[in-house]
Amino acid sequence: MASVELSKVTKVFDKNVMAVDSADILIKDKEFVVLVGPSGCGKSTTLRMIAGLEDISSGTIRIGERVVNDVPPKDRDIAMVFQNYALYPHMTVYENMAFGLKLRKYPKKEIDERVKDAAEILGITTLLERKPKALSGGQRQRVAVGRAIVRKPQVFLFDEPLSNLDAKLRVQMRTEISKLHSRLGTTMIYVTHDQIEAMTMGDRIVVMKDGKIQQIDTPLNLYNNPINKFVAGFIGSPAMNFIEGRIIRNGGLHFKSGQLNLRVSSHHFDSLSNFLDRNVLLGIRPENIHEYAGPQDSEPFSEACCKVEVVEPMGNEIFLYLNTGQETIIARVNARSVPSVNADYRVGFEMGKAHFIDIQTEETIC
Repeated sequence: MASVELSKVTKVFDKNVMAVDSADILIKDKEFVVLVGPSGCGKSTTLRMIAGLEDISSGTIRIGERVVNDVPPKDRDIAMVFQNYALYPHMTVYENMAFGLKLRKYPKKEIDERVKDAAEILGITTLLERKPKALSGGQRQRVAVGRAIVRKPQVFLFDEPLSNLDAKLRVQMRTEISKLHSRLGTTMIYVTHDQIEAMTMGDRIVVMKDGKIQQIDTPLNLYNNPINKFVAGFIGSPAMNFIEGRIIRNGGLHFKSGQLNLRVSSHHFDSLSNFLDRNVLLGIRPENIHEYAGPQDSEPFSEACCKVEVVEPMGNEIFLYLNTGQETIIARVNARSVPSVNADYRVGFEMGKAHFIDIQTEETIC
């Protein structure tokens, strides 16, 4: 097993295209770390540099105690699982899983033991004599993972391995990969553009945008304490609502935006006092906007009347798209009562759970 450390790792492609900009990441031994971000953010390039499939322009990559900048991929003691499975169509499942070990001239008995052990872990023992064309997408992905397991590498690398699967199978496979990490106790680095995958699988998450690391943290800390507007908006589904408005004094501090006049929570006072009479962004998650049921004991719970634009029933809850008079926000409310489209709907904002963001820097104020 091994840690993985990137120090100021940069990748510049031809024509000065900056793919990854001075990435600093320390992945501890046995940790499951997810790299997440939109297409083109540099996450797959970062993974490929760790694997040795992409040269780095500058910086240092360590696997364990060893600097691997100039070490070829086959000597880095890593195993990679790709998005497209990369199975040999003319080989059986057994032969696909054994192929890498045969190339390294492992004894036949050890190869057989490793392949059968991996097949049992993944529940594909009955598929060993089939060829890839006779397998479903989920079965092919299990074979690709099995081929990595038999290597017993120091580090597993996953490059969007579930993106070709249907929604139900994706949920099942991400659970299987999480169980696999617990069972094997191996360092795993996982790339995805799907923030739900990142939140449910990772011990820690690396959020990237435009080649730069935005924040590295646990899933809950990313969700509850985003460092900037991008992280706040990227993590969470439905996404966080952003409303531009002004901090004013009206007895206490208030956030004023069109017809919204929301009391600011006392624990935000100190941070927002420097923004008095200035515009800021209010960020509030859909689950922190509720149907208003009268004054609340919790401090503060501001209310406003909005117009219902769209109703999306989700079973035990409803997503409401509400017009504040200035913009549309999403509320995630209980499904007990379903309002009609175009109806007036009074909502309460849990201001103690709101975030305030500097419009100029897009960094979180509080």
